[in-house]
Amino acid sequence: MTSKQLSPEIEARIEALRPRFPVEHADKAMCIPVLTMAQEQFGHVDEEVCTLVATALNLPPAHVLGVATFYTMYNNKPVGRFHLQICTNIGRQILGAYDVWAQCKRRLGVGNHGTTEDDNITLSEVECIAACGYGPVAQIAERLKPDIPLYFENLDAERMTKILDALEEGRVPTELGS
Repeated sequence: MTSKQLSPEIEARIEALRPRFPVEHADKAMCIPVLTMAQEQFGHVDEEVCTLVATALNLPPAHVLGVATFYTMYNNKPVGRFHLQICTNIGRQILGAYDVWAQCKRRLGVGNHGTTEDDNITLSEVECIAACGYGPVAQIAERLKPDIPLYFENLDAERMTKILDALEEGRVPTELGS
């Protein structure tokens, strides 16, 4: 039994969303939007939250957990105020993404999906953030801000230093974003 519950607002949104899908596929089709709603409510979608979503959608918990762990947009544990994601797929590796990744790990003192001691920055290595022509690339999202994350393209050591300086000051450096 979980101590968490989906909010009445989310339950209402689920019921409003259900008629938009064919009856026989609605529960599976709604998995991603409902996981997104749950992450908005709880800040992450751990196993307990996935079980709530599974119950709400009449799906096996393993199905929902599989979806939540496949997509990098879902956090399986709480993240810091700023979530810094660095794309390190093969195309970005060729352009120096591993150098940027290593710089961030050294500077922040954390590994993959690690959060700084002050709970300010969570660093994550991701496979793709859909900016293939502009690497190395990062995206930053700020906790409790529902806006689309800001992209930072053509990164090098100097630009990454400026970005990290700003995050440590408590702000997203929008002037450096794409």
